[in-house]
Amino acid sequence: MNLKENIRKQNLRIFIFANALMSLAFGLFGPFYLIFINKIGGSIENFGFAVGLVVLSGSITSLIVGRYSDMVGRKPFLILGGYSSALIVVSYTLINSLWALYVIQILNGVIATLFQTSEHALLADLTIKEKRGHDMGRYFAIVGIVEAFAIFVGGALAQRFGFEMIFYVISIIFVISTTILIKIKE
Repeated sequence: MNLKENIRKQNLRIFIFANALMSLAFGLFGPFYLIFINKIGGSIENFGFAVGLVVLSGSITSLIVGRYSDMVGRKPFLILGGYSSALIVVSYTLINSLWALYVIQILNGVIATLFQTSEHALLADLTIKEKRGHDMGRYFAIVGIVEAFAIFVGGALAQRFGFEMIFYVISIIFVISTTILIKIKE
């Protein structure tokens, strides 16, 4: 095996491990989001609007991120997106109104897209054509199982420690997983 192949395999292992941690954080956050919105005075209608803002702002941002990640590389967007996500999650602990939630949702869509667009592009970069389906399948299985586990235990953790503590834990996980991504050689 040549040096380039060794680096590619090492990068893929780092990438899978870091993003498995990231999916742990997403699993802790995702399913209890509606309850969080309800707690600050929102309704199911507000939930739909808040989620729509994330998708809309992210969709618009993906056009820009995709183009620039081809020019400057995937890693800068992964790092910026990961660390910024940690800040976004902490900001949820500071809000108590729907308008503040909507502003954070727009920022969340932009930041999440920085990460997600580059994540998928880098995953394609780290796989070889002959085994791309296998490697991508393995990647999505690992991060999916970790996220499912987090969803299973997240409710008990939120019940016992409260939303704020969960948000702080998620933010710490984002910082750790993003720091691990720095080790990728692009």
